[in-house]
Amino acid sequence: MTVDLNAPPSGEGTLSRASTLDAKLNLCDAASHDPDEVVHNWSIRPASANDAFLRDSFNNLLAESATLPPDARLIMYDACDEHEVRAPLGAFRKRLDARRNTKPKKPDAQELVCTPFDPNGFNFSKIKNPRERILKVALKSGRYDLLSNKFPLYPKHMLLVADALVAQQMTMGHLSAITELLASCSFCAYFNSWCASASVNHFHCHLIDEMPPVTVFPLAAGPVVDGARCLQPEGFPGFCYVYEHCQLERVGALISAMQADNQPHNLLFTPRHVYVFPKPTVRPERSFELYPETVGGPELIGSFTVYRQEDYDALAEAAVNELCRINTAPLPSRLLQRGGGAGVDDAAVHQSVAHRAVPQIPAARSLNCLPNSLRLAAAATVAAA
Repeated sequence: MTVDLNAPPSGEGTLSRASTLDAKLNLCDAASHDPDEVVHNWSIRPASANDAFLRDSFNNLLAESATLPPDARLIMYDACDEHEVRAPLGAFRKRLDARRNTKPKKPDAQELVCTPFDPNGFNFSKIKNPRERILKVALKSGRYDLLSNKFPLYPKHMLLVADALVAQQMTMGHLSAITELLASCSFCAYFNSWCASASVNHFHCHLIDEMPPVTVFPLAAGPVVDGARCLQPEGFPGFCYVYEHCQLERVGALISAMQADNQPHNLLFTPRHVYVFPKPTVRPERSFELYPETVGGPELIGSFTVYRQEDYDALAEAAVNELCRINTAPLPSRLLQRGGGAGVDDAAVHQSVAHRAVPQIPAARSLNCLPNSLRLAAAATVAAA
């Protein structure tokens, strides 16, 4: 029996798509979307449509805010407008942004990475203006809200917040949600654990419309961690462990170990990879001498922002390299044991990243997925060429 794919539906016996979620694929746009309506089809929409929705939503709120007094604005300013002052520092950059100095300071008393959620403290369910909520999205592991960020640091800088009232602690469910969201757009995200620059103890991460500076470092083979080799950004001056989205279980094991050891950490999520930045348990005194702000997610992914001209002028490439080096640390040593034995792989812990990450990972690895006979034939063809 042959089927004419161009034939119109016949009515009876034809599967109707009218009530399926993908029938609403084109309704989730910034101009017409009702922010109280939960979006269930994010993952089956075109990435270009999701990108447009995110960018248009930010731009619309920014334009609206520009007409309001500062205390009524949802977004105070565009971090990347004509008033931004920035300069490259090698692969990184420094920024002068006195406007952000009006941002409320984060709590000083942060001692435990796994500090329990406090329902009496501020959380994102207590936002003053409901228009801060741009999107409600249902992902496989739960529901999340996309909120405006009043003091942006990056292009189209927004917040992805758990609807559940849970602490600022990464879990497998949150890992799954973030990677699911990013798989259907071109944005990136970063996460600050408690004790690592987070200012609200309600689960959230930062969504940004940029591949941040650290991603310019090529990914290369790194040490064996918890029995499997990871990737590392070749040339990054500090400790960083990188995994593909398909390796979330391994990322979860690293995070669980850091949480158990009360080790603060920052994470970067790109549409394909997760970067893990373990931190020292106490910020080094030298860090305060080099940089007046807390070194957290924004800095470790490559953007150092200060509020005073003298701090901006004093910040040099050597200083940001040292800041990355002293504000990151090895993973818990039990994850770096050779062959699962008692000995710690000192080379993995102490070698510089430049020496740890030497072999380049090829851009395409499709040959590894071919049957052996085809792979050998393809390799022979490449060699002959």
